[in-house]
Amino acid sequence: MNDEQKKIAEQNLGILKSKGLKIATAVTKATEFYPAEEYHQDYYFRNGKVPYCHGYVKRF
Repeated sequence: MNDEQKKIAEQNLGILKSKGLKIATAVTKATEFYPAEEYHQDYYFRNGKVPYCHGYVKRF
């Protein structure tokens, strides 16, 4: 995470807090990233199913 990304993340968390939401996310230094296996890519598109683990909640 660079300084600009950190600033944006902290601004967004501030917006959510100002709306009375409880924030469990911590802004920390990025660690090594490991991409997922190919069979995980575009999972819902490839399987033609409705996402069961995601729910949309309008925040802004």
